[in-house]
Amino acid sequence: MIPFYTSLLSQPATVGGSLRTLCSQIASIDSLVLTPNQRLFASGRDGVFELLASADGSSRTERVAFAVDGVPTDCMKNGMATDGDFLYLACAHLHQSDNPLVRTILNDLNDVEQVAKCLLQLYMAAFSFRVESWILRCDLRRTPLAFTERLASLAPDAGSGGLGSNFLANGLAIDPQHSCLYVANSAPGFAAAIYRVATDGSADSTRCTLWHRPPGCKPNGLRLREQGLCYTGNGVSSAVLGHVPFNPDGSASTSEIIEIAPLRLFAHFDAVPPGFVVAESGDTTGLQAGALRLVSCAGRTIGMLRHAGLRRPCAVALAHADTALFTADEVLVADRHDGRVLAFRPEEPWRQWLRGENADARGTHPAAKQ
Repeated sequence: MIPFYTSLLSQPATVGGSLRTLCSQIASIDSLVLTPNQRLFASGRDGVFELLASADGSSRTERVAFAVDGVPTDCMKNGMATDGDFLYLACAHLHQSDNPLVRTILNDLNDVEQVAKCLLQLYMAAFSFRVESWILRCDLRRTPLAFTERLASLAPDAGSGGLGSNFLANGLAIDPQHSCLYVANSAPGFAAAIYRVATDGSADSTRCTLWHRPPGCKPNGLRLREQGLCYTGNGVSSAVLGHVPFNPDGSASTSEIIEIAPLRLFAHFDAVPPGFVVAESGDTTGLQAGALRLVSCAGRTIGMLRHAGLRRPCAVALAHADTALFTADEVLVADRHDGRVLAFRPEEPWRQWLRGENADARGTHPAAKQ
């Protein structure tokens, strides 16, 4: 890791390349995930959608049905994770008052777009109203696709320091080796933390236990990496990319800060061999456009993608093989502006960096080696 003042003085290179739209109009798009065989799914207010190629070369979306008793269809569809033939979804529902005045002032907060202003409104409401969350599972081998299994109903274990009625499930990461999921609780207050849920059917899958509370931020995006869990989170004055190493017994060790961005907002991210691709959704005022941030393992932003067609990126996924929709080494981006899914093809030096080539351990940007 490099000192904070050094990261402020380091000027990241401009990442060049081409950007194209795969689809649009996925309302309040939030998350994006690629399965091992490169099936692409996006979550939004109206559901989870698989992106497929049409015969004419364009793309189309197919909704994944909801068939889980007790989970309202107007819940927030947030983070996703995939493991083999299964797709996991974190969703949350805010039980607002039926008072007409409250409804007039707040509208339905389960439909809000997750930008700075709306999130603040959501967090304030969560102090007064009950938030309920679930983790759902879809078997990708079945046709038609549907979420049919409620893996967990989330209220944190009261004995672990959580608040039983204050769980806003957001990012997900799965650890198949230990049959568990990590879920980011982005609710306000002391419940904001990373929790662990068992996925083994023989275990108590309804039990959700506190695993780690990253200091100074509400965690949202999660990824397993190199004997630890990486996360993004947003605090009062800055966005954070961090790493929590695993202890031998699976518990969390001390959190390490990889990168800090003052007055910015980090959403979900993806891990690549030499570092991370972070979706920076904008600034804390909600006035500035977002960007994609390429961060080295050493803790340095070495490249920034700012593009007129990129407004509010909220999730990214790196393609590893060619399909009818995209090619290997393209960065797939969910953008909340018009609910778009974009494909960004970086210039060749940056594609080499994404693959772990043409970059040293200190995180030198590819342009410096040309």
